[in-house]
Amino acid sequence: MTEKDAAYEHMREAIGVMSAWASSGDAEFASAYYNRLLDQYGVEKAREILAGLINLCGELLAMRAKEKGVGVLDTLQGIAERIADR
Repeated sequence: MTEKDAAYEHMREAIGVMSAWASSGDAEFASAYYNRLLDQYGVEKAREILAGLINLCGELLAMRAKEKGVGVLDTLQGIAERIADR
């Protein structure tokens, strides 16, 4: 498997993670899921899923930028401002 193929496989896994998160409604989902990954598969698999999540976030940010005309950094800044007081 090439590095690019592996990156896409990790992103597919990340889509599964985010689909489960979207369906769960659980605020603690991310940390609980990550701990389960560590327990079941070890550090390497957890790193692969994390890389997939980062790539997936990048794809979503790029998609939003293209669709809405909002820059990636502007989106990240908006999110940072929204959660600053939480």
